[in-house]
Amino acid sequence: IVPSCHYGSRRSQCCACKVLQNGSGRLARVPVRLDRIAPRGRRVTAAITIHFKEPCLTQGCIESLLADGWAPVLVWDNSEDGGVSLQALQAQFATDARVHWVESPANVGFGQGMNGALAALGAHGPVLLINNDTRVRSGMHVALHAELAGTASTELIAPRIVQDGEEQGWLYYQPWLALVTRHPLPGSFAYLSGCCLLVNRPDNSQPLFDETFFMYGEDVELSWRIRRQGGRLALLDRAWLHHVGSASTGQAGDTYGPLLVHSDCLLAEKLATHAVSRMLMRSLRLPSLFARACVRSLRFRSLVPLRALSSLFR
Repeated sequence: IVPSCHYGSRRSQCCACKVLQNGSGRLARVPVRLDRIAPRGRRVTAAITIHFKEPCLTQGCIESLLADGWAPVLVWDNSEDGGVSLQALQAQFATDARVHWVESPANVGFGQGMNGALAALGAHGPVLLINNDTRVRSGMHVALHAELAGTASTELIAPRIVQDGEEQGWLYYQPWLALVTRHPLPGSFAYLSGCCLLVNRPDNSQPLFDETFFMYGEDVELSWRIRRQGGRLALLDRAWLHHVGSASTGQAGDTYGPLLVHSDCLLAEKLATHAVSRMLMRSLRLPSLFARACVRSLRFRSLVPLRALSSLFR
């Protein structure tokens, strides 16, 4: 769905588009006056987050976004629970015109959900994409826009992130061994975590993420693709975000391991430049995937990570 309004124009009647699921299963647009969201003259930047079953977690993210000046905030619901958790969340923002909702009838995954939310919002200009298990620190809005003003050609900007008590900046992906590290290895390339990204594109109605990824790995592919197309990535020099990490799947759960293995298989397909390199990537990553599964099984005292490897041979 591509709304017909022009988000960010100077017309007072211009609107962002709120998308709701109606009884017929089709999506309907509801106009929202931007001049009622922020004072005249103030730069308004939309934010999108994906909700998954935990209202308190998403509520904290929304509140931190609003406190830092992000509006409108569009929440895409991937819970697939009949709207139960979404209704509990909506009740907390019932009178706040800055928060809008999209209830997906099924869990379509991270990439497809973000693409759908971008198209539904119809925003032309910078849009913040952020995980619901994060908390924004005051000042991130100003810092991201200051970076954007200095480098208008940048397509993706990310803040540094605090996770597990440590600060995280650039991440590095070694495509031959399927390794993610915080420091570069031979043959690796830098990418920005999809946890929080300011996306700067002329038309956000077009898909951003590769929707063949359900969850995990889509940020690696996105950074790689943008660089190949001549785009620029930027990282702020301060941490403006606290990230819980893997709240929607649980790192020892039945879902996390299979999703990681699936994303690593897809990355071999996407990053390989020809049939020979694809075959080598598939083969060379097997030992590291097995070692990672062993470490995770010992760490969480669970056989789930090892069982997830069975998907490699289906």
